[in-house]
Amino acid sequence: MNLEHFETTLKTYIRDNEAELVDSLAQLVAQPSVSSTSEGVLECCEMLIRKMEAMGLEVEKAPVEPHPAIIGRYGHDPAKKTVMIYAHYDVQPQGNLDLWHTKPFEPVIKDGVMYGRGTADNKGPLMAHLNAVDFWLKQYGDLPVNLLMVFEGSEESNSEGLPEFLRAHKEELQADVVFFSDGSKNHNDQPIIALGVKGMLYVELVLTTINRDLHSQYAPVLPSAAWELVHLLNKLKTDDGVVHIPGFYDGIKEPTERELDIYDHLPNVEKDIEKSYGVAPIYPKEKGYYLQLNNTPSFNISGIYSGHVGQGTATVLTSKAVAKIDMRLVVAQDGQKILDNLKAYIKELGYDNVEVICHGITEPSKTPTTTPYLEPIERATGAIFGKYMIYPNRPSTAPDYLWTNILGLPAIQVRWCDSNSDNHAPNEHLTLSNYLRGIELTATVFKVISEMDS
Repeated sequence: MNLEHFETTLKTYIRDNEAELVDSLAQLVAQPSVSSTSEGVLECCEMLIRKMEAMGLEVEKAPVEPHPAIIGRYGHDPAKKTVMIYAHYDVQPQGNLDLWHTKPFEPVIKDGVMYGRGTADNKGPLMAHLNAVDFWLKQYGDLPVNLLMVFEGSEESNSEGLPEFLRAHKEELQADVVFFSDGSKNHNDQPIIALGVKGMLYVELVLTTINRDLHSQYAPVLPSAAWELVHLLNKLKTDDGVVHIPGFYDGIKEPTERELDIYDHLPNVEKDIEKSYGVAPIYPKEKGYYLQLNNTPSFNISGIYSGHVGQGTATVLTSKAVAKIDMRLVVAQDGQKILDNLKAYIKELGYDNVEVICHGITEPSKTPTTTPYLEPIERATGAIFGKYMIYPNRPSTAPDYLWTNILGLPAIQVRWCDSNSDNHAPNEHLTLSNYLRGIELTATVFKVISEMDS
């Protein structure tokens, strides 16, 4: 395989086939695949299987419930590295259609940007991976690595069913490294190479006092669910930012010297954040912005309500109050242990009228910065995108634990979608230039990994 003019060949291929490459993404975005409602998920799965088979890949529809995973393979050469590519083909619901400027499942391109549900999360990266494989097979007739692809249909629903499948098929799903792209650039428009993610424990606290809402004239003599919930939340996390659930901070691993050095050399984005969100970031100066963001667990109230919200001027004494709380966990906090301790602590505080509903636990995950696959992926990212950032641990949550904790594999992702791509929100979008560079990146990653010493 003569790769002497690889970079030129790749750029020429993308330039000459740009319309077809963009259309392949538009077709995928136009197919709904909402895992929370099952809308169009099976149809999207079949669409991808047909495309992958037409490319010459070995394809299996894995019996993962409730939505199948797609396993694609190419090559079984023991002399080559094996790269696993992960992506998900399911998307979030459309949300409030009145807030969309275009129809979510009718992709529209304006000023070099494609709008539509799933453009960035995660159909753009998924299709970039597939088109990178297609480039290699069309131009060179082979891949420089063995390929294993895992595309799941329930990532937006906590990867339901996939952990059990991976545990049952661990031996036949081995690879040298997992590579994927699921997420946005930083606020300074630099792609992020991430080696880890936070986990998440998502709970709902439902506090009940009286048996129904009453006129607020009874507030002096009967308990208010709203006030009781406010008092409880203040006991779970105090104004100093400390979470008081027993054992909450157990197991946290301090960052290595290499990780601290990486954080110390990341660019200052405070002005960009203030411009985007209207407020400057808040963090202990001794820790710094990135260490606070990426390596500190959180206890966030993502929703709180009680009584007649938004229904005029009704004055009621509330009987029920609800708080939705997401806790972002760092390696190696134990989500199940924290959940058990939360339930016990609420009882200990005397709140026998609180139901704790768990909506899911995702384990935190991290690949060491010493992995030999980081350097070649850095080179590939720099060659395609220019300046980039490394996050030893990113602040959001993804199912990286599937690869690191279950399969025992190093996992590296490069986040190259638009920094303001509005994932999960109305008007989700992806700049076509980023999409095309994403194709270049995956194609180049195959090359640089194939050139590594054994």
